Amino acid sequence: MKHIAIIICLILTTAKIKAQDYTFRKNIDKDSLFHASIKFIPEQKQKEFRKMYKDGNDQEREFILFMISMPRSSKEELIKNYEDKQAEISNLKIEYLKYVPENHIIDIEFKPESKILNVPEQIKIKIYKTSINNETKEKSVEVVSQNWNLKPNSDELKKVIESINWTDETLKEVKNLLTKANCISIKNGNITTIGFARSGMGKYSYKIFDENLNSDKIETYNNGCEYIFYKDNIVLEYGGGAVGPQCFEKI
Repeated sequence: MKHIAIIICLILTTAKIKAQDYTFRKNIDKDSLFHASIKFIPEQKQKEFRKMYKDGNDQEREFILFMISMPRSSKEELIKNYEDKQAEISNLKIEYLKYVPENHIIDIEFKPESKILNVPEQIKIKIYKTSINNETKEKSVEVVSQNWNLKPNSDELKKVIESINWTDETLKEVKNLLTKANCISIKNGNITTIGFARSGMGKYSYKIFDENLNSDKIETYNNGCEYIFYKDNIVLEYGGGAVGPQCFEKI
């Protein structure tokens, strides 16, 4: 039954992928890619994946290959990058705020061109507007727009960035700051969240507070699953995707 459920999930998700024209590049040897990628799957699951790949039809095989060939990262790499790029990450947090309009939160991620799939470089931008109730003094956040898979230099992207008074040059400068920090995304707010790397359908990030965490906040942001308190004002974060791990790996 478990095997059947997985196959149903594969078929449904593959249909969505194909609808978006996420196809493999012509020069990709799929069998070789599978044998190279399966090594990164936990040993106890490799046998099941090998059987599904061997017994599956072309559609099922493609989704299995899509899943196991996704970029991979780790908690260890997340920590190492912070230690290597601490100054650049701190500068990214400070400099990014100069581009964000007052009373706005902007969440942006740059997704590079895939080396395996026919997927070009894409940009995700989510825009929020904040306000404070004069009577209750409570802060509220309103969604202005949420935009996925925008293509560079497209009219759609231009329309989105113009709404926050950004230009192509602004995008280049933000991307350059992220590149220097070896990161892929940033979201300002009461807590700045900087995305380090995608891993499967999940994402490793840093949550950076304006002040060092007190004992109460450390307790909140140190559950060992989604959050791990690292030190001072830094919390490590892992956001799980629709499929795959939902917590930090155990080391």
